[in-house]
Amino acid sequence: MRKTIALLLLLALALPAVAQHEENAPRRHHHPEITEMVKDLNNNQKRKIETISRESRERVDALRRQQNQVRDSIGTLMALDGDQSARLFPLFEREAQLKAAVSREMYTAKVRIDQILTPEQRARLRESTLGEKEKKPRR
Repeated sequence: MRKTIALLLLLALALPAVAQHEENAPRRHHHPEITEMVKDLNNNQKRKIETISRESRERVDALRRQQNQVRDSIGTLMALDGDQSARLFPLFEREAQLKAAVSREMYTAKVRIDQILTPEQRARLRESTLGEKEKKPRR
């Protein structure tokens, strides 16, 4: 029981710091735009891809803002004395739902963009993204 309480306390102290760091950190892991990776897009494809990317980024940003608010609430509750389980567990579930919604949105955008690309363009995009992953060492 003491280990659980110590772990929850440590998590309560860490979550607000992590959330604040993510908000203020520069976007170092910004991936190149698809329009930069696939050079032979026609204007119609570029326009559609840029629209999908912008709309998806806006939805993801809104979901991440909600996620940060939930994390802030979790941090606040975890700092309180006593058993806050009844209030915390729904927040943990909400955070998991938001994380899943971010993943779903990103995948949906990928599928929509794939539908715009030709098979050859999709192959080049996959090759370039695989090349990016191979260049980055794992931590």
